[in-house]
Amino acid sequence: MTGPARGAHWVNVLSLRDEVRRTDGSVGELQMSLAKAVYQTVPVPYAKCAYYTDITQPTPLLVGFLGRVARRLGVPGVEAKACFHLDQGMGGGKSHALVGIWHMINTSESFLATELGCAVAAEATAGGHELDLSTVVPIVLIGDSMSPGKTDPRFGPATDLFGRFLWLLFDSLSDRMGRWQHYIALGANKATLQAAFAEIDRPVLVIIDELMDYAMMLSDQGAIGGLPGEQAFLNALADAVDDQPHVALIVVMIRSDEDQAGYHPAAEEMREYVAARLRRNGETVTVTEPADFAQIIRRRLFAGGAGDKAGRVIAATYIAAADETWSKEVYSKLGSTRTLASLSDRIAETYPFHPDLFELVAKEWSVVQAFQRVRSTVEIFARTVLHWAREHETGRWAPDLIGPGDIPLHTDALEALLSSGVLAGSDRAIQGFRAVANTDVVRSGGGGGTAFTLDTTLATNGVSAGQPSPAVRMATACFAYSLVPRAQAARGATKSELIAAIAGRDVPYVAAEEVFNALTASPVQGGLGALERARPAHGKAPERFYLSIKQTLNMYHANAITMVSNDLALDRVWKRAQRLASKGAFSGPLFAERSVGGDTSVAGCFSGIDGQENRIVVLDPRRWSLLNGRDADTRIDLDIAFGVTAGLSSTYAASMVVAMVNTQRRTRARDRARDLLAWEAVVAQLDTAADEYPEACARRDEARAKLDADVKWAFQHYAYLLRTSDGLTVQYKAMPDGRSALVGQEVWNDLVAAGRAVAAGALAPEYVSQLIASGAFGRDLTPIELFALPYSNPTWPLIATVDDLRQALFHLATSAEWMLTDSDGNEIRPASPGQVQPASMQQLLRPRPAPSPQPSSTSPTSVSARGGGSDQGVAGLIGGHAGETTVSTSPGGAEATTYEVTKVRMPLSSLTNDAKREAVWGLIRELASLVDPARTAVDLQMLGLEITVTARAGDTSPLLSKAELLSGAVTSSIEEEDL
Repeated sequence: MTGPARGAHWVNVLSLRDEVRRTDGSVGELQMSLAKAVYQTVPVPYAKCAYYTDITQPTPLLVGFLGRVARRLGVPGVEAKACFHLDQGMGGGKSHALVGIWHMINTSESFLATELGCAVAAEATAGGHELDLSTVVPIVLIGDSMSPGKTDPRFGPATDLFGRFLWLLFDSLSDRMGRWQHYIALGANKATLQAAFAEIDRPVLVIIDELMDYAMMLSDQGAIGGLPGEQAFLNALADAVDDQPHVALIVVMIRSDEDQAGYHPAAEEMREYVAARLRRNGETVTVTEPADFAQIIRRRLFAGGAGDKAGRVIAATYIAAADETWSKEVYSKLGSTRTLASLSDRIAETYPFHPDLFELVAKEWSVVQAFQRVRSTVEIFARTVLHWAREHETGRWAPDLIGPGDIPLHTDALEALLSSGVLAGSDRAIQGFRAVANTDVVRSGGGGGTAFTLDTTLATNGVSAGQPSPAVRMATACFAYSLVPRAQAARGATKSELIAAIAGRDVPYVAAEEVFNALTASPVQGGLGALERARPAHGKAPERFYLSIKQTLNMYHANAITMVSNDLALDRVWKRAQRLASKGAFSGPLFAERSVGGDTSVAGCFSGIDGQENRIVVLDPRRWSLLNGRDADTRIDLDIAFGVTAGLSSTYAASMVVAMVNTQRRTRARDRARDLLAWEAVVAQLDTAADEYPEACARRDEARAKLDADVKWAFQHYAYLLRTSDGLTVQYKAMPDGRSALVGQEVWNDLVAAGRAVAAGALAPEYVSQLIASGAFGRDLTPIELFALPYSNPTWPLIATVDDLRQALFHLATSAEWMLTDSDGNEIRPASPGQVQPASMQQLLRPRPAPSPQPSSTSPTSVSARGGGSDQGVAGLIGGHAGETTVSTSPGGAEATTYEVTKVRMPLSSLTNDAKREAVWGLIRELASLVDPARTAVDLQMLGLEITVTARAGDTSPLLSKAELLSGAVTSSIEEEDL
């Protein structure tokens, strides 16, 4: 028996639950069933509230979920989420949470008196509110225990979800059948459901568990006709629940990538349909996270005990035993999160398990999609704990902490581990690791295996590591670390990790290293036969050791692909799309991310994209896609981006073309990306000298090429802005087969073929003339306005280059129908297209007037200069006097220059009237023409200005910027105005 100073053994501190012993470590009903708890079809212990709350750890996610449901149902006058969607895979704690919800509403008084219930109540009543769950009406529908179109005694005459829902809703009414018939006749719509909720006038909780099982039955040929009606009901239910206070809806739908069986396409479409409604009216809920594993499992296996205090006592002995060599050779090399300084806190959190074991399970095994997280972990740990508890109780050695090397592979714990899903259900991998465990570690039932034999040899040679089976423990740790690829696709464990697996209070480092050397020796010298080494090709990464089952490349790939999520694959699709995109005749390409700096609004995603140029904008496929019945959000966002609906200020939307992915084709590209990522992981796992390495690289490169082809193929669509008789609209187009919307030139060619763009050098002056004449501008246009039209006006086609329009305007300006004039009305005849000034605000393109009759005789010329400007529309807006002078010239004579002071004053007045604003613009334009340095014929001596502008905050910033260029000569100020 361990002395008090060294701390009591965990077997004496923590009380193992009776069901763990009674079931020989299988823990009985590990997989909770809501149906069994609600309908009592078979007796299960968790159907009792006291037992359930006793074995349930009040983790933050679980308490938060139950608290939000309770708040929605039982706290009056408080806004709370109405819909909850649970979508984790098997073993993620969904059923456990639902059973808790059932106890919370079915026996609320008893439930709220427990530790878990008190935590839930505190969450629900935050802010000083009262909680009352005593009148909640529960409606529980279990998808895997209902048949579409069939009656069931539990649901009376009902044969579909709507009918079953109503039957349970009116359970307490004497006229149950009458009310059921009444609402059935009204149909499964939102109004019907709201009326039914109003009639009940009590809080209602609707739970639909295992909906995808029901959807799979609906997708059967004989029942698929009922699928649209069931979808319609679920849509109406989600909306009605959201609008009705004190009504909550909980739906369990596992994602297809989390269900090994997969889903029928019709069932998958139903899941996407329903999930979108639940997201709109609620939230997707996770009830467990890896950080909770230690507390959940300790609560599930042990009835109680001062675990934290005992853990720190044991940790102190580990730290005291860690001399300089242990610190330098082991703890300092394990990584920043596993230092000796943090060991005490880590052990206290996971006691009686070693934190390295939880690190391995929670962060590495649990990322394998097939691994049933909590359920598998509890089963493996239960068998492990029971084995060591019995060893200790019979007086034999048992570890102070259960670590990666303490899973007893000679017992049924091995089968619990291999069948947990950690090997992704690969029969060959399971068989291979079973063989390795029996051959290289310890034989089933004990008494054999390489490591087992080495322990005898080491003991004979006088190597004492303070424990009877150090080689078996270290080899078991190597086995555990070899099951799945680790961080950054690394294989196996480092020397420090393997030696740490047998660390303790009586373990000399020299002895531990001798055990390591014996295990890693060649098989001829008695070392592990299946052991392989992974030596880093470069850098300072340590050598790794792993047990190999000599899998084929396909098996490696099958294991690796389970580690690649759909989200990770879509990230790769997006990265490749950005690399493959080309601009062609456009500028860019530009890219619209699904969020920018955390901002998911359309304005945030499209910020910085507007500009006076032809732009092709590639949309992030992780957010936007077209067709397949799931593109409503995409179309809404693009209406905003193109300015069809409010939400984003875009001056040049007419010259923006967006390229986007096809929804169905995106799936193929995503799957191809998963394939590539898996092959990249396989290549990273293999030693460069391995025989399979060249083939793995070739298959990786082949997958990369196929991904690029599929990404191009997936980007099938593009969209642009068009003005029709109904107003602005976004036009959606599909690229012809063999072409991609990622290739800018192919998109441009398609736009040219459709008449939305003009090929380079093909812009006819007559076409431009017709566009100007039919534009209903009501006035002559300046070059700066004309050159903006192809980019800002969707009735104009996209032009390939500015020079095309410059060429067309040159021909117009020198034609018989049009001419360019300055602000005085004098004609400007450019000598070449290069003399057309796109940025000019003083020149005007106007129709050429009919020729006037020539004078019959020659007389002296009289030139008048007027200071009021030539725009007659300014009359009535301004006051003051413009002096007038006449200068006559005749052959042989010249007059001296006469100067005059012209003053124009316009009182501060409103410009909200368009005609008035146009007249003022004419005045300002004339002034700009006078000051134009290019007008050398104008003899301008002095100028003074006083400008007062009342405008929206920020709109006058460019004016102030120009004023700052005249530093010392101009003063400016801004005052607040309250209109």
